[in-house]
Amino acid sequence: MRKVLFTAVALVMLLSLFVGNAVAAEPKRVDQLIQAQLGEVWGFYFGGYLPFERVDAYMYRPDTTGGWPFVDPPLVGTWWWTGGDSAFRRQSFPDWQYADAFGFYFTMFMLPRDEVWFPCSYPLKWKCNYEVGPGVWEYHSPATQPFEAGLFWPWAGNPMDTVSPVEVWLYGETGFAWIIDFEVTGYYWKYTDIP
Repeated sequence: MRKVLFTAVALVMLLSLFVGNAVAAEPKRVDQLIQAQLGEVWGFYFGGYLPFERVDAYMYRPDTTGGWPFVDPPLVGTWWWTGGDSAFRRQSFPDWQYADAFGFYFTMFMLPRDEVWFPCSYPLKWKCNYEVGPGVWEYHSPATQPFEAGLFWPWAGNPMDTVSPVEVWLYGETGFAWIIDFEVTGYYWKYTDIP
């Protein structure tokens, strides 16, 4: 009986230490800013969660009205869209909502190709091109663009200089989260995207 009691007390003490650390932990930001394009598939595998803890992946676009929100500056000479933040939008699926037995969580999804994450919009809309004077336009389009046979960039001058910040949060039910910063530099597009 003493062995069972001793084992139970030791287990409770160990779990309380582990749970206390997980609950009290602040979200951890990954040190590296990742350049990505909407339409790319990304996989995330991070630890620090409780075994079998429920974890969800969310995407979020930070507010840029006060300047670039990340510590790492964007590419030299680029322009970024300025605007308010977005809502947190869940990207994880029911099959991938739990950490494994070692507290590691894996998810994989395509960075969505919609106006929430890249406000300059789909091809041929170009909401980030501004008329700064009568007949004088300032063109702001994606910083990089994958060119494929038959696809072309429709604007003369083709500066390709717009970036947008995006964060992916891997948020556990205990409150612990990883934050991965993305610099969205472009957009994988195809003919079906053109209205």
